[in-house]
Amino acid sequence: MSNSAWTYQNPVKVVFEPGVIDHLAEQVDGERVVLITTPGFRRRGVVDRLSASLGSRLVAVVDDVKPNPDVRDVDTQGQALRQHAPDMLLALGGGSSMDTAKGLARLLSQPGDASLTRHFRDGQAFSSEGPALPVTAIPTTSGTGAEVTPFGTIWDFELGKKYSVTGADLYSAAAILDPELTVGLPEEVTISSGLDAISHALESTWNKSASPVTLGFCAKSLQLSLAALPRLKQDPGNLQARGDMMQASLLAGLAISQTRTALAHSISYPLTTRFELPHGFACSFTLPALMRFNAASDDGRLLDLARAIGFDSIDAFSGALERLFDELDVGHFLRRYIPSPDAALALSEQMFTPGRADNNLRAATQEDVVQILRDSLDRTLG
Repeated sequence: MSNSAWTYQNPVKVVFEPGVIDHLAEQVDGERVVLITTPGFRRRGVVDRLSASLGSRLVAVVDDVKPNPDVRDVDTQGQALRQHAPDMLLALGGGSSMDTAKGLARLLSQPGDASLTRHFRDGQAFSSEGPALPVTAIPTTSGTGAEVTPFGTIWDFELGKKYSVTGADLYSAAAILDPELTVGLPEEVTISSGLDAISHALESTWNKSASPVTLGFCAKSLQLSLAALPRLKQDPGNLQARGDMMQASLLAGLAISQTRTALAHSISYPLTTRFELPHGFACSFTLPALMRFNAASDDGRLLDLARAIGFDSIDAFSGALERLFDELDVGHFLRRYIPSPDAALALSEQMFTPGRADNNLRAATQEDVVQILRDSLDRTLG
């Protein structure tokens, strides 16, 4: 890399400890805490464990979070929560729980008539400049890294759009990592979230905003994830691999919190809004093609990364990534959601998002996006 200026700042306190949720009260500062989660964690008894630790400090539980939260649902949840006057939100779950909590943290810092739907659809400004409510994040998947990023994704499926809530006040107060919570995840969730972590590490590497700090995080993240994820496909209950994958996700999140995403994510969003393709699959199947595309502008960082992972060339690294995707049956999962390559290619004009594409190490055009997508679909779907 060149000697260009860079900065790094991430204020999130990180706690990694198997079984830590049973003494969560020691890690949470709020006196009126609302838990944001999905229905499964109440059924599995996790909500009861958190309630036993927090006691009367837990004033409400929102357990109807949906995958890829819709802006109208977040507005409804926010209105229901105002009566509880929370001073902290506790996000338990995958990226959707953390995204929902961040949306609610922004919404609940505003007057009672505020609406995320009107804010995003109509450009209605928020009237309060106060900080968002603090959020403590307890990830239960290993992929999004949202526990250490200052932004959340909110969807608008009625209009086919994706919105972002963002700001320095949306960094979590703390990220509580308990790998025991990821044991028992369904295979599709394990693989999709793991691919999301791999995507974040690679997108942070071929990124114009990369720095020596983020590149170090990315290398260690990939050293962990590329070994742990195939191990989990064969042995889902392996707690060591679960812990490695959770730490890989964290490290990739620490990188992406600074660089933001690039072209793979730009391509992915229409596939999620149109076909409900899980985010990890949507943003990862183009990675080998994108690695080869960005190799043409490599300033040494991609070759350094390949060597850190154990390959002597970028091409060898991209080939190994393709073989990993075959081992993980990525094509099988894509075929469950995408009806045909032509159906995906029909969305290509929506896949060039300047705010993401502009981060890419190598400048890309709409025509480049179409070729990357076509090559990736041919390779993955056959």
